[in-house]
Amino acid sequence: MSTPVTSPRTPPPVKLDRVSGGVYPRSPNVSVNKNVEWINSKGAWTFYLALIFLNWILLSTVMSPGYAWTYVHLIHGVLTYYLLHWHKGSPIDMDQGKYDKLTFWEQLDDGVQNTTNRKFFTAVPVVLFLLATHGSDYRRQPLGVNFAVVLVLVIAKFSGMHKVRLFGIGEVKYSS
Repeated sequence: MSTPVTSPRTPPPVKLDRVSGGVYPRSPNVSVNKNVEWINSKGAWTFYLALIFLNWILLSTVMSPGYAWTYVHLIHGVLTYYLLHWHKGSPIDMDQGKYDKLTFWEQLDDGVQNTTNRKFFTAVPVVLFLLATHGSDYRRQPLGVNFAVVLVLVIAKFSGMHKVRLFGIGEVKYSS
């Protein structure tokens, strides 16, 4: 078998960042945050949506499908708020504490706002809210709970909330 011959002039493949309004080449000097880089891989969004749908199917076996969307929305809201907006740091040792004060959401796309990933993760709770309210026939009690969950999740994703800790809650303090 022969190995393919590459020209020494062939540039290495360029990694691209998807930002609202276009695709831009990533600077070769930028280190990759492995904690959030998996979201850019093929199938990550599909897997995420499949988990949500699987959760709905499982809950639909024990309750009405409409109320199952409400519970999916509530479970999704609690889990994603904790994982995306509360828990800080990175489990990757190579980061050497670089991301210890940042939540997953703040690390996502290196903090660049309005990327396709951020738009996707903002749209999912809104769509779940619509499915949950429609599924519960717009009844007052589930509507109020669903609205509170989507409100908290969407406000937490606003660009004005980037690196903001309300009342010092969740602030990381280091002793010197």
